[in-house]
Amino acid sequence: MHSRSSRPMTDEYEETVSFLCSLERFGILLGLENITSLLEKIGNPQKKFPVVHVAGSNGKGSTASFIAGMARSAGLKTALYTSPHLNDFRERIRIDGELVSREDIIQSTGMIREIYDPERTTFFEFTTAVAFDSIAKARPGLAVIEVGLGGRLDATNTVSPEVTVITDISREHEDYLGKGITAIAGEKAGIIKRAVPLVTGAARKEARTVILDVARSLSAPVREFGRDFRGLRTGDRTFTYRSESLTLDDLSLSMAGSHQIKNASLGVAVVEELIARGFDITVDAIRQGIAETRFPGRFELLAENPDVIIDGAHTPEGMRMLKSTLRRLYPGVRPLLLLGMLRDKNYRDLLSIIAGTAKEVVCVPPQSNRAADPEELAAAVRELGVPASSCGDIEEGFRKLKERAHKSDVIVAAGSLYMIGPVRRACGIGDQ
Repeated sequence: MHSRSSRPMTDEYEETVSFLCSLERFGILLGLENITSLLEKIGNPQKKFPVVHVAGSNGKGSTASFIAGMARSAGLKTALYTSPHLNDFRERIRIDGELVSREDIIQSTGMIREIYDPERTTFFEFTTAVAFDSIAKARPGLAVIEVGLGGRLDATNTVSPEVTVITDISREHEDYLGKGITAIAGEKAGIIKRAVPLVTGAARKEARTVILDVARSLSAPVREFGRDFRGLRTGDRTFTYRSESLTLDDLSLSMAGSHQIKNASLGVAVVEELIARGFDITVDAIRQGIAETRFPGRFELLAENPDVIIDGAHTPEGMRMLKSTLRRLYPGVRPLLLLGMLRDKNYRDLLSIIAGTAKEVVCVPPQSNRAADPEELAAAVRELGVPASSCGDIEEGFRKLKERAHKSDVIVAAGSLYMIGPVRRACGIGDQ
């Protein structure tokens, strides 16, 4: 068999990713017409594997990871599609917990590149087609697919799921999803399918009303966190899961933050639905999957003395959870904050939650063409009475805080998922 040298493969992969990133010039264009046409041209790969489809404002990536982890522990070949990536594009597509191969990305991109519409195809549409093609070739026993933005008009809403999941809902991306919780919940509820079970952690009354109404209209059975199942904290990183049919005591979590109990509980409820549909997932696999699941950038400790924490919090609820976790784990400590946000967020709401906890804030631009101006952010922080400055580069801003920090300090980077990769690199941590 002819083998290719690593260098040409690396060059070809880098050119492929550069091409994919060039599609970001189209920005965000929600709608299913183009992605549906594109997927039909490549044989509808998204219909060739069983799917759990996960939407929500907070916790959807962690919940998706828990589901995939439990299925993998049960011996199922799994695929996991999430976004964005931190350092390497392949992080978006994991097969059995490992990054998809460079060769698969090159082949799928090359094939789709020959037939896509270059005048209208967005980055997320193209990359979702690449993901579905790569996943179909792997022939997984279960694929867990995370929504990119919203749900109803998201490119992933072309799958035919076994179970749908809607995590908690908060105000986000209102330029695209509409103003207020009711409008946003309506977009998320767009992933609900007729007669397909729905597991949800939506807590706000407005969101619940919308989601339950849509589910009822589609005869979709619903299981709600707090009503049909719950997770009860029993220790720093342990909890008990309870539902009508299952009790699991002292489940262990590898991820910090009490909110991960809810995310893991949603995952277990999904697994209960999968078991009812014939998937062979044991109690031991549930325990192991939860204990071993890690999702980079979710209250992740990157370094010590001083402690460096990266958290992808980018919604009001996410910021509240970050604030709560910091107060519990670092009582009385005022962190040094590295903040970067997207301009389509209501950043003043986010700042009002987190900025007051800080001793000092350095504002930076996330790696996105939607990055908010860091000096504008810094000015808003200063209006809240907190010392703040700006830097034009994430790693430079991090070095600035690191130089000022004492060993007993805590540096926290937050505000956008597009912050995570550069901060992890600045701490010497590469791809996972």
